Amino acid sequence: MIIYFNGRLVSSEECIVSPLDHGFLYGHGLFETMRAYNGRIFRLQDHLKRLEEAAEYLGWPEIPKRMELGKAIDSVLKANHLHDASVRLTLSRGIGTARPDLASCGQPTVAVFASPLPQPLPPEGWQVAIVKLRRNLSSPLVRIKSANYLDNMLAKAEARRHNAQEAIMLNTDGFVAEGSMSNIFFVTGNQLVTPDDNSGILPGVTRRIIIELAQLAGIPVEIRQVNPEELAGADEIFLTSSIMEVIPVTAVNGQPIGDKPAIGAMTAKLQMLYRELAEKE
Repeated sequence: MIIYFNGRLVSSEECIVSPLDHGFLYGHGLFETMRAYNGRIFRLQDHLKRLEEAAEYLGWPEIPKRMELGKAIDSVLKANHLHDASVRLTLSRGIGTARPDLASCGQPTVAVFASPLPQPLPPEGWQVAIVKLRRNLSSPLVRIKSANYLDNMLAKAEARRHNAQEAIMLNTDGFVAEGSMSNIFFVTGNQLVTPDDNSGILPGVTRRIIIELAQLAGIPVEIRQVNPEELAGADEIFLTSSIMEVIPVTAVNGQPIGDKPAIGAMTAKLQMLYRELAEKE
């Protein structure tokens, strides 16, 4: 695998992160995971804008410009001969002292790598489990894509112990927040519902696109607090992520969703609209 690392294309074996890098020491970093369609990142500017806003929120003095990062991504895709791929861009705060002193760090460490897309989803979709681990509403990291991803990993591990492919986290107020690597939507009647931004979610790029597509298609969208009990009575549930797009959910905590195992009509429609847009732009 060829990786972009601090301005150079190197093999993964040559890529060495300093033990004094604050991303390694303290998880002080940011990342974006994006999907390439035919060699082009879908909604690249949206991802880079979110990255810039997160860096500003954390008080970083500067990060590489969008054009530089875009060229880095293009170079990695070409070097690895990938057209349809998963791309991860990681920024750490950079090398500093061994103490947790933000002012000691210099330039951010920049890494970009790309890999083939995961295997296609099973046609019946995923099962999810509502896990015990809660999304902390008071955490300063709740709305940024932080490299400190341990709570998401623990939630995913808990879900797997229940034979589920994804974890659904509630927030500290007991409302539905999001998946460990996805946002969640459900359908009741002809209405689409998703947790609001104050529910402890990372506002996903794909989530926003799905909301826009639904509204353009005349589907009523309600963005609000969601009680976990509402999921059991939903007609359809699906998850969204940049890599997996729109993922149908077949069961929550082992209980089937909807009347049939087939993908729901609204989920299928939004899957189609999203894919058409991604391949067109």
